[in-house]
Amino acid sequence: MRAVPTSWSIRYRLAEGAGERQVRVDANGIATPAAQARELGLQVLRREGEGFCTKRAVVCPASDLVVTSISVTLLQVDVLGADAIFLSGYNSWTDSVERHPLARTRGLRHIPTALVNRWVLDNSGDYRFVEQSGLPGNQHGVGYGYLRYGNQVLLAGSLDEDSGFTVVRESARGNALKLEKEPPERVVRAGEELQVISFAVTDGTLEEAFRRYASLAHIVRRPAPPLVGYSSWYRHYGNIDHQKLSADLEATYQVYGGRDLGAARAVFQVDDGYALVGDWTSPDPQRFHQGMAPFAERSRKLGLVPGIWLAPFLVEKESKVAARHPDWLLRDDEGNLVSAAGNWSGAWALDTRNAAVREHIRSFMGTVTRDWGYQLLKLDFLFGACLHPHDGMNRGQLMADALDLMRESVPQGTWFDLCGVPLASAFGRTEYCRIGCDVGLDWDDVPYMRVLHRERVSTKRSLANTHGRAHLDAVVFRNDPDVFFLRDDVRLTADQKASLLQADATLGSMLLTSDDMAAWNESQRAQFEAALATFLGRKWD
Repeated sequence: MRAVPTSWSIRYRLAEGAGERQVRVDANGIATPAAQARELGLQVLRREGEGFCTKRAVVCPASDLVVTSISVTLLQVDVLGADAIFLSGYNSWTDSVERHPLARTRGLRHIPTALVNRWVLDNSGDYRFVEQSGLPGNQHGVGYGYLRYGNQVLLAGSLDEDSGFTVVRESARGNALKLEKEPPERVVRAGEELQVISFAVTDGTLEEAFRRYASLAHIVRRPAPPLVGYSSWYRHYGNIDHQKLSADLEATYQVYGGRDLGAARAVFQVDDGYALVGDWTSPDPQRFHQGMAPFAERSRKLGLVPGIWLAPFLVEKESKVAARHPDWLLRDDEGNLVSAAGNWSGAWALDTRNAAVREHIRSFMGTVTRDWGYQLLKLDFLFGACLHPHDGMNRGQLMADALDLMRESVPQGTWFDLCGVPLASAFGRTEYCRIGCDVGLDWDDVPYMRVLHRERVSTKRSLANTHGRAHLDAVVFRNDPDVFFLRDDVRLTADQKASLLQADATLGSMLLTSDDMAAWNESQRAQFEAALATFLGRKWD
């Protein structure tokens, strides 16, 4: 690949002194001021190969210091000459599609602060920690991005998001891409060797470049089959009970029972509504007098994979856990509780570094899997673990740590479907992952909702993300594009339903619906059968 010159900037301050210092490295590799480069112990290391180049910066300071910012600018990358730019959004819900290089990234500056705070609109995106420029030609993403020229791309991305998130920002008129790395949240000790940023630049077709990038980052997809089946959410939302789910389960069996699914497996997934968020092992006794284990047991007897929804790092404000364990709740530097969501009665974030919280997570996840018998866990609102840096860890480290905690809490053979997760943190850590926002019962919600955040509910945007993030599928995890609809009581046209079904059948690895499949008419059943045949007929690895 052609050479891409870079310039670097690392800011720091001595642990025992005031005042920030900066070391710059120009495109020729010359660091200035030289004395401060020696004080920082900075080394920039490079490796090249066919179709790629990697670079990393390592520091080994002479004195204890705090790194305050790290950035690398990729020069002469011809942003304005690209046909399109793609910058991966922070969250699995964040809109992530190819755009014109001079387009803008929508922020929340136009939304009154009172509304943002009331509905916690800034929780799921990067609004709390990334400057939202809003200027044309200064779009940003997190983790990686690419420029497309015809059928070729130039892709740049972080090789180590576990050490801190990386913002990828374009400067269209400057023909540059800038990588801004989240610095450590602790003192770097004298003589300690620490890698502070590592990234790759690759080229080729999108498939070639992204697979090479994943290989350079040592990302290995967790093996799991493609899934078909049913999720309760978009039929009942939170209004579920034993009778409704029992009927749904039997309807799912009528469609999938005894059918040859080839490489795929059929799943029955119970979504939100069976318990207050946080009180996972205390299902509503009026609606679920037998608890949740019977659905897992019955699903297995019918040959279906039992699945259930959890939001492990949040607690509803009205939950028993929040009332009984206020010391488990995450607080900011001023001691204020960290609001994590405006859903339900509102929700607080748990402090996932608290030993009691960690044991609590191990306990309820063990109950759901080992005792109740659920194999597929849809794990949602996961960004709650990294809303505020603390305990000497930055956001990227907190997210990686929390995801690993979940994995160690369940038996081998448990499948995860992550949702509401910083996407780059999920690479290689989950079997399945949502890659777009929630679909809705209409096309693009009401007009006043369309001006809100990049993570809002929208069938139109969800479908766009299914296309925009299709290159992730079967490389870093299996893509979950959310559900399709065929039923008549949704406000979608026949063409919109067909587009959603076609994309799910051809671009992702999960083909789920929330329809009452027993109520489909002959035409709807025929549409489903054709899409299922397409899905099952794909070449699966």
